[in-house]
Amino acid sequence: MLDAATLDSLAAAFAALGRLHREAPDETALRGFRDLIEDWPLAALEPEGKDSAAGPSNAGPSNAGPSNAGPSNAGLPSAGLPNSGSSSAGPSNPGPSNPAPAGAAAVGEAGTADASTRTRWHGGTDAGRAATGAGMEQIRESARAGETPEEIRRDHDLLYGDTAAARVAPYESVHRGVDGLVFGEATLEVRAAYQALSLQAPKLNQEPDDHIGLEFDFMAQLTLQVIDALYGDDAARAEKLMTHGTDFLRDHLLVWAPQMLDLATQHAQTHFMKGVVLLSIGALDSYAELLDLPFERP
Repeated sequence: MLDAATLDSLAAAFAALGRLHREAPDETALRGFRDLIEDWPLAALEPEGKDSAAGPSNAGPSNAGPSNAGPSNAGLPSAGLPNSGSSSAGPSNPGPSNPAPAGAAAVGEAGTADASTRTRWHGGTDAGRAATGAGMEQIRESARAGETPEEIRRDHDLLYGDTAAARVAPYESVHRGVDGLVFGEATLEVRAAYQALSLQAPKLNQEPDDHIGLEFDFMAQLTLQVIDALYGDDAARAEKLMTHGTDFLRDHLLVWAPQMLDLATQHAQTHFMKGVVLLSIGALDSYAELLDLPFERP
């Protein structure tokens, strides 16, 4: 049985991480993300095997039932996927994407409950929860070290090639295609998956659809649609959407993202970006474990 509280936690994590993979945080977003890291919606594993310093959620385990907050209308970060208007049409003129605040604010607004009341999901494997714990610690260390938005932006640029050659290409087609180029077959497959939910990349035909940040954002938006279906007592639609999400994780993100994120942990120079990458590994592990999909790190 699908649990809205669990899905809410996953949607919040994927939305926030998708935004941070797409663009470096400004000063406000950076401060907010650091402030809210102890409310990260996915549980961490400390070295001794206990949950992270924030402690267990007062709301109890994820099988406690749906959140009382109901579906959020806050939308997702503006760097994500806007509605395309029609899943069957070609490129269209998308309306506004109802942007939520950047960075950490998405943790509080992407799901059905804000960060102070959200049930922290304690699923995922020990390895995934260990990655989450390490990521949280890297974000704390970023604050202790006084890393500035400018330093993080430079690291983001060097890592993903925002304005120069990338140390780690953030596009699925580069990692999966024979020629290692963007806009390959994987890009078109990802585009079709978006269109099935009436979503499209914000810069269609100008930038590849298969950026890791957009793929994370897609999983967040899909999950929010599942929650909406659950609150609307439409179990059939919720199951159909979850099948779509399972297919997307199995056929796309889990095929290439673990290797890409592993490379990013080696090349990131700031604690902040290392934290984002490690939190992403933990989030993928958590969703894969929920759907009983294998998550294989390099």
